[in-house]
Amino acid sequence: MRKCYSAALMFLLGLPVWAGSTSVISVDTTDSSSIGGYSVDSTDVLAVAWTQTVGITGDVSVNFQTGFFDTSGTLYAYLTDSIGSGTTQLGNEIANTTFASPDPLDGPVWINVFGGIQLNPGFYYLTIGSLDSTSGGWSATSDPTVTVTPGFFLGDLVTGSQFWASGSDVAAYLPASNFSPQPTVADGGGPDLMFDVSVPEPSTIWLLGGALWFALLRRKRSA
Repeated sequence: MRKCYSAALMFLLGLPVWAGSTSVISVDTTDSSSIGGYSVDSTDVLAVAWTQTVGITGDVSVNFQTGFFDTSGTLYAYLTDSIGSGTTQLGNEIANTTFASPDPLDGPVWINVFGGIQLNPGFYYLTIGSLDSTSGGWSATSDPTVTVTPGFFLGDLVTGSQFWASGSDVAAYLPASNFSPQPTVADGGGPDLMFDVSVPEPSTIWLLGGALWFALLRRKRSA
């Protein structure tokens, strides 16, 4: 993946998640010196994936950590149940938002992009990108601290847990871009994009039976 920021340029470790909340799945770090980042602009789009075999009701929040951004641009975030060719806003989108780029002097900071949502069992993808000349970054770490509570795991069993699209592979609807999987630290690659899904305390997490597991395994075997 090109345009990788050096860890020396990334400072001020962002505080993980939010007071009174609990992470159900996240990639974070306790080592500020391990933070780098990948570019996010009109020619680079990034995404992460996770899978749930449980559902969550309540004020679920989805967050990611920024790198350094221009101060005048707009970034776009999407939460979908698929990415890549064939993904549509009508058929696959759960939520979307736009937000102004933070002041780069603030350093890496956690941004809450979605809140107050309910997540049923299934596959989820967080996509961050830009549709204009904005340039910025998504923080990543070479020393990830991964939180995975029962019923959650990183990735979608088939293609991986973090993705990148660039240039002509970027679609007008960003989640439909032609993404390539990017190896994580555990895969011998990395660094790992930093994101978090959290729920307030107390929260309600409801179990799904074996049906989804069976569906996931069938999907893996057919890939």
